[in-house]
Amino acid sequence: MTRDPVERIGQLFAILSALICLIPLPLLLAVATTPVWQQGPWSGGFTLKWLRMGWETVSPHVGFSLRLALVVLFLNIVIGFPTAWVLARTQFFGRQVLMSLTMLPLAIPGIAIALGLILAYPTWKAGGWLLLGGHVLYTLPFWIGTLTPALSQVQLQELEAVGTTLGASRWQSLVCITLPQIRSALLAAAIIVLTLSLGEFNVSFFLFTPIDKTLPVELYAAYITGRLEVAAASTVWFLLFVIPAAISIESLGGAKVGQAS
Repeated sequence: MTRDPVERIGQLFAILSALICLIPLPLLLAVATTPVWQQGPWSGGFTLKWLRMGWETVSPHVGFSLRLALVVLFLNIVIGFPTAWVLARTQFFGRQVLMSLTMLPLAIPGIAIALGLILAYPTWKAGGWLLLGGHVLYTLPFWIGTLTPALSQVQLQELEAVGTTLGASRWQSLVCITLPQIRSALLAAAIIVLTLSLGEFNVSFFLFTPIDKTLPVELYAAYITGRLEVAAASTVWFLLFVIPAAISIESLGGAKVGQAS
């Protein structure tokens, strides 16, 4: 059977995009393991010194970034799931306006979000609450945008109706029917939220404190104040945290991320 030319073009661009993203990784590793990069790759041998220094740079901030990302994910679940449910299942006056408002943070630069939060709640920055709020505002549209189409599926609602006729309560229907059916969308949303929170810089740069500093902010400091080799090594460690986190979540249940059941 002849393949759709549009599909072939889409796959070609997907492969090219993947290559563009992957090509810098070996270069980063080369810089991080070369004694003096300006002299050429491994011209003076191979060293792990920069990786050790890179770990010393990022390790104090790893725990905070991971905790922040998990709290952001929890708040996305608590706030975003009911919101996505309402948008997917109910028709009411102003629904389109509400949908537009949930997507509004995507149209606002992170710098503007951060400055707005500082001006509105200046006393909250010291406790890290503004940083948390900024990450939630930045990630929530992606959570809602991923779950709303999955929850609005006609087939899913028909399955829930069958469960209700068989005596399932609202809670039983949610746990036994709805959540398993939208598992892939939930995993996709979780990956997006976690990776965005771990890698977010614009909001974090304006809202962090010396105590509450995220990994991207520390990476920026490494690039502008330290050696290129140390900055590259710090980036390698950062990627070692972000990439396995996404892969491990995707592998839960063997679901195909991004495809709602």
